[in-house]
Amino acid sequence: MGILVLVADAVRRETDATTGRIAAALLMGMPLFFYCSAAVMTDLALLLGTTLAMISFRTAVRENSRRWGYGFFIGLAIGLLAKGPLALVIAIPPVAGWVFLTGDWRRSWKSLPWITGTLLMLALALPWYLAAEHKTPGFLDYFIVGEHWKRFMVRGWKGDLYGNAHSETPGTIWLYLLMVTFPWCLGFLAVPFRKWRDGRKWAMAGDGRGLYWLLWAVWPVAFFTPARNIISTYPLPALPAMAILLAGLVRDRSGEKRFHPFHTALAGVCLVMVLISGVVSILAPQFAPKSSEREVVRNFRAESGPEDRLLYFGSRRYSAEFYSGGQVDTTKSTTELTNRLDSPGRLFLAATTRNFDALPPAIQRRFTPSAHLKTKRTNLYIERDDTPLMTGIDASRIYPIGN
Repeated sequence: MGILVLVADAVRRETDATTGRIAAALLMGMPLFFYCSAAVMTDLALLLGTTLAMISFRTAVRENSRRWGYGFFIGLAIGLLAKGPLALVIAIPPVAGWVFLTGDWRRSWKSLPWITGTLLMLALALPWYLAAEHKTPGFLDYFIVGEHWKRFMVRGWKGDLYGNAHSETPGTIWLYLLMVTFPWCLGFLAVPFRKWRDGRKWAMAGDGRGLYWLLWAVWPVAFFTPARNIISTYPLPALPAMAILLAGLVRDRSGEKRFHPFHTALAGVCLVMVLISGVVSILAPQFAPKSSEREVVRNFRAESGPEDRLLYFGSRRYSAEFYSGGQVDTTKSTTELTNRLDSPGRLFLAATTRNFDALPPAIQRRFTPSAHLKTKRTNLYIERDDTPLMTGIDASRIYPIGN
């Protein structure tokens, strides 16, 4: 909601309130923004920081506002807390590029509190970095070098502790950008100018308004173009600027009958996508994607006692760690699973049907499925009270005799 308000207000200051609402609606209608608004991830917190920084800089320079100038550094601090120095890499180059291309050095220097603002940014973010390094030594090396260099430059980087590296062909992020903004990205086909002179005039109008939004929209995607380890959420920082540019096209071509960003075809495609999603979710829920472990954790808490534990067998589920407050363990070892069975309290085992069926029958017989869980992705199994303990015996090596 904060991002949508910032986008609507920024466009209102440049044009009018109606265009501002159109920009916010276009942003909310982009599939990636809609998905991230409810996903367990820090990407939207990063987007809040970079959006606040970019809009604050533009407003501070135009209105000579020190208050908005401090907003620029507060936005950078939010980004540093959410995703680290990546926030600086996303926000500062477009700003520097705009200042260089417009030559507006003096006003940019005078409008922002560069010294006190930088101190404010460091005061908000630096204590957390120091506390994290003190609590977990090696954090800074992993977070700065690993997450901000090796993740993007080393193919198939194996050092990721909290995610999955995806080795992709350089430039794949542009394909992701089309996918995560479809169908509204097709609205850029309505760009009115066809010559360089017309484009330059549009970019430099209104104190370089078009140039500023364009640099903001292009830079995050251009930066990740050579990266090998990327996922489809990486174009997210560019989406607010894309929505602003599209809203500007709606405003500039509102009187024309030809193609524009709100063309009937685009609205129709979006409506069909929404209807299909709704029909699948309501009438055929078995085909709807389910990536949340919230129901598993909720069911465990409803049926467990003080000494009971929840263990995931197979792949690690970050959603389960989130909803349980970090009280979930994961293993792929049947030996460790057997040791957990011999510990005090009942063991609740979360696993897919495939992973559970791969367990030795002797271990399977010690569990009974939960009767209340309805999720299709992960099943919850409860340790039975009516099976004898096998202390000192490796259950993974025991198989039944006969039928």
